[in-house]
Amino acid sequence: MKKHSRAGTIVLAVLTLFLSAVFLFLTVWWFGVSFPDFNGIADKDKRIPGLSTGISPQGLCALPDGGPYAFAMSGYIADEPSRVYLIPDDDVASEIKQVERYVTFTKGGEALTSHFGGVTCSEKYMYIASGKEVIRISLDKILSAENGSAVEIDGSLPTDLRSVAFCYLYDNLLYAGEFYRPGNYETDPSHHMEVGGKTNHALIYVYVLDEKSEGGFSDMVPAKVVSVCDEVQGIALDGERIYLSCSYGLAASRLKIYKNRLAGEADGRFTVDRTDVPLYTLADKDADLTMPCMSEEVCLKDGKLYVLFESMSKQYRWVVHNRISTLISLDTSKLQIKE
Repeated sequence: MKKHSRAGTIVLAVLTLFLSAVFLFLTVWWFGVSFPDFNGIADKDKRIPGLSTGISPQGLCALPDGGPYAFAMSGYIADEPSRVYLIPDDDVASEIKQVERYVTFTKGGEALTSHFGGVTCSEKYMYIASGKEVIRISLDKILSAENGSAVEIDGSLPTDLRSVAFCYLYDNLLYAGEFYRPGNYETDPSHHMEVGGKTNHALIYVYVLDEKSEGGFSDMVPAKVVSVCDEVQGIALDGERIYLSCSYGLAASRLKIYKNRLAGEADGRFTVDRTDVPLYTLADKDADLTMPCMSEEVCLKDGKLYVLFESMSKQYRWVVHNRISTLISLDTSKLQIKE
């Protein structure tokens, strides 16, 4: 009896230590994570639509000025066609009865159920990362479509990327990039490059728009290629800066900021579809900002950087302590970079 009693005491002690360690870890994880630099410049903006339907927010873009809608947000729902939501210009975080307007898409009459990634817009067209392609749809068709209806795409840009995760349009150039994480989101080995003492595993293809042509692009081969770090969920850029939203899972997100040197001399060459194109590399960031987990795509509008988060989607909200249900805007003048 004494041996059994002693064994039981040891098991109980070990179990108590284990549960105490788990409790301590969860307490620190839940209450101990803070983001003072982010919170100091972050403002809640328009609410994220579709969360009650099970949407997983992925892409975000600003729509042309002057219309009733300020932003478009792409996302996917399990076992349903992927969607793009239109966010009204007058929608605010406290508005809970706003009608949520969205459309789905077809290709050749078949519903598109691919994992929608990023979304971006010109004055005339919307572009969406859809599997290995970037699909193109007339903005007028989307804006005039009935709520919940399906819109036939106008065309698509095929890539040799294993998956297009994000896209961004700036200065008549479309940036379409891939996401890398070892094990479950691999990229082609030719995309792995030593840059600044580290290895970049992902590329962004940069295409020149020609929306008057039938295909919508001046060439199906990118005009340049950009080597970037791992776990990039979105990109935004202007003439001075490049912003990369980087995240995966419950770990803190990072906003990496670089000076925009993409108009200067290339760092090398890269071959795409037997064509030699300029290669640019993003090595050491000029600034960074730690953010709550699950940041997705970003976009620039009126001097602010808008960040979309996935943390309030149904599949994650009960395991995330920083649940974000609105777009977050950051004043870019407060994001200082090295000179």
